[in-house]
Amino acid sequence: MTKCLCCSNQLLRHIRHSRVYWFCSHCWQEMPDLTEVVASTQPYRPTIKQLIDRSALTTS
Repeated sequence: MTKCLCCSNQLLRHIRHSRVYWFCSHCWQEMPDLTEVVASTQPYRPTIKQLIDRSALTTS
């Protein structure tokens, strides 16, 4: 379960404007979806298929 960063209570998942966010009913605050934040900060890593396709373009 996802816990609040401030009080460690369980967060409630909400969707608004096509975006997911978490809400703490104890702090009465919205909390960011940290999985989305972590995913957006990960460096770009091409898949094997992308690497193969890219090498096929450069060797032709």
